[in-house]
Amino acid sequence: MKTTQTQNRTPVKREKAEEYILLLLISSAGTILLTRLFLELTGYPQIGSGELHIAHMLWGGLFLFVAILLILTLANRWAVFWSAIVGGIGFGLFIDEIGKFITQSNDYFYRPAAPIVYAIFIITTFIYMRVRRSARVTPRDELYHTLQSLTETLDDDLDEVERTIIEDRLSKVIQTGEDATQVELAESLLQFIRSDKIKIVPRRKSQITVILSKINASVERIFTQNRLRWTLILGLGFIGVVSVIDLYYLSLISFKVLTHSEIPIFLIKGETQFAQNPSWFTVRLAVQGIVGFVSFLAAWFYLFRMDSRATTMAILGLTTSLIFVNMIIFYLDQFSTSIEAIFQLLLLLGVMAYRRRFILESPIEEPMVG
Repeated sequence: MKTTQTQNRTPVKREKAEEYILLLLISSAGTILLTRLFLELTGYPQIGSGELHIAHMLWGGLFLFVAILLILTLANRWAVFWSAIVGGIGFGLFIDEIGKFITQSNDYFYRPAAPIVYAIFIITTFIYMRVRRSARVTPRDELYHTLQSLTETLDDDLDEVERTIIEDRLSKVIQTGEDATQVELAESLLQFIRSDKIKIVPRRKSQITVILSKINASVERIFTQNRLRWTLILGLGFIGVVSVIDLYYLSLISFKVLTHSEIPIFLIKGETQFAQNPSWFTVRLAVQGIVGFVSFLAAWFYLFRMDSRATTMAILGLTTSLIFVNMIIFYLDQFSTSIEAIFQLLLLLGVMAYRRRFILESPIEEPMVG
């Protein structure tokens, strides 16, 4: 056992960091969608008169400032929770006007703005998934989390479950720690937390935790393996059908344009996009067709209970669509494609839930059925 003399500035992941990032994602994405919907319904009103125009970017900056103040001034754990929500709202209001920031004409409807916003959320989602992934926890990490959890004793809010978690963490530090100071601190804290003087309150779950637990239990009860499989089959099949239809539109539009034939009414929008952005429109439908084919394969494998292959194909297709295809779609169709992106994300979460619940627990591939 050694005593550390040099400073250790290695970053330590905050406890429940993934939950705070998820709150940030949901609040910011929801803010953008609601802002766009509100502006569309109200005809894009302006706050101010004469030379003044109070853009909602300024309100976003105000929310961000409040979120920063919460973190800097309050040590309570609930301050981080509200900082994530308020900061997400502020970031959503701020980034929604990115078109104005990157154009000399202050063009709010600048086409690349939508894919830029979408790309930022995709990157943040990957950060969330990376943070959520279990990593090696050092004795120093355990002590950091323990000291944060001990604030519950100051708020008279420590329950038996939380005390057990703290005891387990401190025991790990004592057993695996190589730093004498850290081990000694863990021993002192363990003796303190086991003291009869510690006030233990009945286990109380927050209202949000209770609601989420009920939702999760209801979802798992409703979506049995067979029901979830059929949901994925229908969802992936729907994506495949849409992709085939889009490819048919592409060939039909291309033929009409090249032969200078009359464009049917139901192809006017597609013909306009093709005329304005022929390269991007063609790439979009071509890649979308590949994704649709992969989705068809995944649905087919699920249908014949080849779950491992189906899940691999589904994750490949949906991830490709979310990262690459939707970037082009957001450029061409702007935020009107948000519902489609949300549908694909929910389907991907369903695939990952299926893998976690029914494949990782059952590594043997199920046989095909005739």
